[in-house]
Amino acid sequence: MSTDISLTPQAVRQGLCTHTLGQTVRCLQTTVSTNEDVKEAARSGAPDGMVVTAEHQTGGKGRLGRSWDSPQNGGLYFTILLRGAHLPQAVTMVPLLSGFAVCTALRKSFSADARIKWPNDVVIGSRKVCGILCEGGTDASGSSWAISGIGVNVNNPAFPPELQKRATSLLLETGQQYTRCAVLQRILEKMEPLLESGSLPESYAPLCVSLGRQVSYFRGKQKYTGTACSITPAGELLVRLPDGQTETVNSGEVTVQGIYGE
Repeated sequence: MSTDISLTPQAVRQGLCTHTLGQTVRCLQTTVSTNEDVKEAARSGAPDGMVVTAEHQTGGKGRLGRSWDSPQNGGLYFTILLRGAHLPQAVTMVPLLSGFAVCTALRKSFSADARIKWPNDVVIGSRKVCGILCEGGTDASGSSWAISGIGVNVNNPAFPPELQKRATSLLLETGQQYTRCAVLQRILEKMEPLLESGSLPESYAPLCVSLGRQVSYFRGKQKYTGTACSITPAGELLVRLPDGQTETVNSGEVTVQGIYGE
């Protein structure tokens, strides 16, 4: 069982090396969804960089309407509000930059061989260690904002049977427990300059497990299968089809052979 203590605003801000991200923070014990909390705050004019964390979510959400398992023991669940300098001109970059920030933080600070499944799942081996859901909107003044909701499996000792082939944690992969506060701080510190730049680093592609693998995706009701060959500067996945033609994929679900048991 994890001995990690509950997050507090004081603990998060102490030693956090950011100018904006995480400098305003709310730490909840239980909530339906930190994304919903931050969206409500954003509509009321909450500041850029605000972070809401929760020890447990009763209605955590993943991409495409899926639920996100949010047990109280071991997971890090938080959402960041992005405005102004931290809202890239191309809002579609937010998910990719968020995934890259998590991946590089886990690699550099927590001894994890983390990689990215395009566009923003973070995996270790063939299992997911982090899921990200980004959303956007405007407040009462018409000002645009985006949110990045991030769930990291930190000290989770095990997963339900239906998730065991798809999910993992830092504890299971490294054999070490980490403080979730430190994981949160390192992610925020990686995210801030990436969002300010607004562009995808060249080092994203070498960390992307989708490249060089067979992938499948849908256009309407038609399923296509090909080989993922590169990432465009706009963050799209370039797929070479069996007839030699290439297509760019910029949204929707992409399955990758060998990841999550697929």
